[in-house]
Formats: sequence, C-alpha cells, structure tokens
Amino acid sequence: SSTLLQPKLTLVGHYRGINDVAFSPTAAYLATASDDKTLRLWDVSRGSSGDALVEFRGHSNFVFSCKFNPQSNLLVSGSFDETVKLWDIRCGECVSTLPAHSDPVTGVDFNRDGTCIVSGSQDGLIRVWDTATGECLKTVYAEGNPPVGCVRFSPNGKYVLAGTLDSKLRLWNVAGRYGKTGESTSAFNYLNTRVTPTGGKCSKTYAGHENRRFCAFATFSSVNPLRQYVVSGSEDGKVYLYDLQRRLVKQTLAGHDDAVLAVDAHDSLELIASGGMTKDKTVRFWTTTNIPEDEIVSQVETEK
Repeated sequence: SSTLLQPKLTLVGHYRGINDVAFSPTAAYLATASDDKTLRLWDVSRGSSGDALVEFRGHSNFVFSCKFNPQSNLLVSGSFDETVKLWDIRCGECVSTLPAHSDPVTGVDFNRDGTCIVSGSQDGLIRVWDTATGECLKTVYAEGNPPVGCVRFSPNGKYVLAGTLDSKLRLWNVAGRYGKTGESTSAFNYLNTRVTPTGGKCSKTYAGHENRRFCAFATFSSVNPLRQYVVSGSEDGKVYLYDLQRRLVKQTLAGHDDAVLAVDAHDSLELIASGGMTKDKTVRFWTTTNIPEDEIVSQVETEK
C-alpha cells in the first residue's frame, strides 16, 4: 500500500546490536550507538553503497545512547562503562570524557543551544554538564534513587524530563542556579556563574504508566499551545499522554500488543510515533483528525 513506509536504505557496519540512532539537526547524517562499543556516523544520502564516514572508538562497554548538538558538529554518547563522551564528528576524536556515573548511562541529551548536556543513569542520578568545560552544573535525583531510563531537555531548555523505573516521570527545573553564598542567579546567565553542583527542584511528577523493567522513552508534544503533552511509553502496551501543566492522564493510546518503549513527537505536526517490543513489532502513528491523510502514515508493520 502507498500509505505504508517502505525500506529505502540499509546501513551495515556494526557487528553487534544497535541501541540508539540519532539524526543530525542540520545535515543528512545519522549516528548509531552499538553494543560493539562503538558509534558510527553515516551519510544517509549514500545509503547502503557507502561505509560509515567515521567510527568512534573509546568506550569500554556497550554504547547505549547518543545525540547531536544543535550545530551538528558534536556528538554525545552514554555508555555502560559509566562515562559520557563528547566527540568531534569531523575527525572522530573524543574531545572530552566525563566520569559521569557509577552505573550504566542510559540517556543523554543537549539543550537547545548546545551549551549543556544532561545525562541519566541506573545509579538514579540526573546530571547537567557544561559542554565547554565538562563541569557538573547540577545533580538531581528522586527519593529512593530509582534507576533513570531516559532524559530529555524541554524545548525551552529550562527543564529536564526524566523517566525512572518506579513508573514515574519527573520534570526537573534545572535553570535556577545558586552561587557559593546562596544568591540566586538569572536563568539567562547562570552558566557564567560559578555554582555548586547540587540542587534542583522537581516541578511536576507524572504517574499512571507502567515502567519498572526497561528503559522507556518519553518526550514533549508542544506544537499546539492548547494541547501540550508529556508523552510516555509504557510496559502495558499503551502510550500515555499527560497534560503538561495539570499532570493528568489526558488520553491513553491502545493498539500495540507488547510493551511500548519507543515514542517521539513531531516538531511541527500533532503527530506521535510509537514502537512496540518483540511480540508486537509495529510502529504506529497517532494524530488528530484534521491533518490530511497524505501527510501521515497510519501504521507500519516490521517484517518478521
């Protein structure tokens, strides 16, 4: 059917499983993170006819997550070796290694201007780093230190959304800073002020989904100012839409036959994609009814 996505390109190079993929914001590149302890950079336009442009070696264990900075010249990775690494994509060199955590790093992300990195780990800690200096600007954690499965900066860069394996999502305010004497500093200049690396307020908590075994993703859907959601995967096979401000479950999207770990929201359409685990093997697209059908795809079933 013309409404189904079809495979177009195949990229071959890793010799173990791939844990994460990330498109670059400003160029036709794709980064992949693998259990073979490497990351690779691909030119999508070359497809299956080309090898990886760059191979990033340096991690000593599985590479679990990766993200480009907004300028597409740096790549950040999180690994089971408990470190966060920053890479120059032009030459493949590691420009910085952060001894970030005491357990596997499960999530990394850049803020909207690339000046900060957030990392989350199975040690229960969420840390914000200065990209340029590698300084830890803030460390936050939930009561009981539940393992962190995913982290994502909010679109305005002032908050971090973190999913933890206690079936909760928490929105942390990471913009307000305090200097050595406790004085408050502006959210606009706090990166230029020497600060203590602790503190941070949990602004909101979202509960209703099931997440205790796997690293389930969550994201923001904020295209429509009247319908701003936190979107979460769930081990009960549903996608949960939480009202961003009121924290209530506004809708559950049912259709998958297994746990839903992968979710994302389109940055210009009210469109959500979700992916089911082994017993389901489908990607589903969810949208409002007023988007023309030729702009969306309703469902893609992965070949068995």
